[in-house]
Amino acid sequence: MTPRRCIHGCLLALLGLVAWSAEVPAAIFTVGTGAGCTHGTIQSAINAAEANGVADTVRLTRSLTYQPEANVINTSQNLNVVGGFATCTQAATDNIKTVVSGQGGAAEPVFRIFAGTGSIIKLRHLTITLGDEDGGGGGGGIYFKGDGGLELIETDVTNNSADYGGGIYAEATGSNAELVISNNTTIGSNTARRSGGGVYIAGPLEMTMTAPSSIIAFNQALGVGGVGGYGGGLHVQGPAIAYIGTSGAFGLGAIYSNSAVDGGGISIQSAQSDGVDALVHLFTTDPQQPVTVRGNSASDTGGAIYVQGWNGAFSFSDAYFCASDFRIEDNFARDGSALYMNESGFAYLNRSDCTVPSAVRCASGVSCNTMVGNDAGPTTGGIGDGATLRNVEGYLFMNRFELRANRGGYAIRTTGQFRISIAKDCLLADNEYTRQLISSEASTSTYVTDCTLAGNSLGSSEVMRIEGTLDLFGSIIDQPGRLSLAYSGSPNDIDVEHVLASDITTLPNGPTVISDAPAFVDAANGDYHLRQYSPAVDFAPPVSGDDRDLDNQPRDQDLSGVADLFGVRDLGAYERQAGTGSCGAADTIFCDGFDP
Repeated sequence: MTPRRCIHGCLLALLGLVAWSAEVPAAIFTVGTGAGCTHGTIQSAINAAEANGVADTVRLTRSLTYQPEANVINTSQNLNVVGGFATCTQAATDNIKTVVSGQGGAAEPVFRIFAGTGSIIKLRHLTITLGDEDGGGGGGGIYFKGDGGLELIETDVTNNSADYGGGIYAEATGSNAELVISNNTTIGSNTARRSGGGVYIAGPLEMTMTAPSSIIAFNQALGVGGVGGYGGGLHVQGPAIAYIGTSGAFGLGAIYSNSAVDGGGISIQSAQSDGVDALVHLFTTDPQQPVTVRGNSASDTGGAIYVQGWNGAFSFSDAYFCASDFRIEDNFARDGSALYMNESGFAYLNRSDCTVPSAVRCASGVSCNTMVGNDAGPTTGGIGDGATLRNVEGYLFMNRFELRANRGGYAIRTTGQFRISIAKDCLLADNEYTRQLISSEASTSTYVTDCTLAGNSLGSSEVMRIEGTLDLFGSIIDQPGRLSLAYSGSPNDIDVEHVLASDITTLPNGPTVISDAPAFVDAANGDYHLRQYSPAVDFAPPVSGDDRDLDNQPRDQDLSGVADLFGVRDLGAYERQAGTGSCGAADTIFCDGFDP
């Protein structure tokens, strides 16, 4: 699950080779009025560049008003369309974007682009706005189709509309197609009457959005007539793949304040054809600024992320969401405020087999791998019975994550036959839920390992409600006044070992299941690390390999002066690290004899 191609390296090198080896030299065509101008319209300059047949550049000056525009690029060559020039004689851009508007013209995209194999179309220093594609079409601002590449650099696509891809519709006709949303680019305030408010990608296309100061924001997917409504910010239709790694812009994150019926921020759907999967990678490239999906809303499901595969009578296709070193915060939906998994949907959080080479870990002290402030409830307001993480006929594989300050019915809810939810090295704390923290219904399988469940406000009498298989290991359940478990599955399908809980009456009896207070560093202020002499320290047997806790610190640290109960491994989300003298680094305020 790594990028198949490279537009910045490989194709730029190809661009240079084409320019040097061509018999006809590359040309610059300038659009405007006055001295040095070669053309009076964008389309005439594009036509001249296509006829020239090499890596040409079309410069757009501000000496003309470009409205209404409905330009067509149809080429197998490289082409740059660059704004930011005041006059035709200006040698360098002045960083003032040239506005290209579709207002007042035909209901067509501002740019309709057909790119042949190996060609690269670059749009730079432009504002593409007020395009309107009607009649079930795609791409209000940009319609892109082909087997080449399209890159947007310092370009805004705003206030456009279409049925699909209000801002950008991109569809591959071959395996070389790529869309790159590069630096200082905003896809904002666009509307899809069906799906993909900001961007809609389809076919074997690869989208990359890793450069700084880029954002998809304030877009909407309406679902008119009950059709679509997927992906307010971005809709990925299999077999397309998207790589989202930008730190975002304006301090708002990468995917911000978009809305849809399902998948307010991002929707991921496989095609209804055997093996035609869809995939989104969400990862961090700046260790100080995690990739963030923030403030999106869905009137139905998947406030931040919606994932849906397809099951046919004799075939199926899957949809995948891979996230590492991320933040998902302040999103809203009726159900699945942070993440909604539908049939044949897969979510992998911090899995080593689901990463990309350019991903980096968050810096120490940077809040990361967090789902915080997401609300599940009715559109009229208030808290409903939806979940923060909702797994319907899907698969959740989650490592090193925390849920904090979320509201709804459940933290994690899984339903459907033979589905799986796995949570490891997790913290579920300081949330407000009207029902259970974890609910697993029907013949589902739930695995909770090395997790801390503490400080949550629950409307249910039990912390977990499990009907299928449960494996609970190495964890802390600190919810005084609540039963730990309501279990209705087979006695052969439950395994609980090395657990410290405020209630053990509802857990299977065993020497490694004990009732005690965990002694957190400062739970009242949200610090759920363990104090040096917590009963959860040096509690369980070690695990082979380079196993890491929620802080990405090594597990199985044997603290001096602390007796090993069953081994050197700590319970819960955090492993107590050896520090100076007899104190650990996590709670130095309690050192020098003040730590009980």
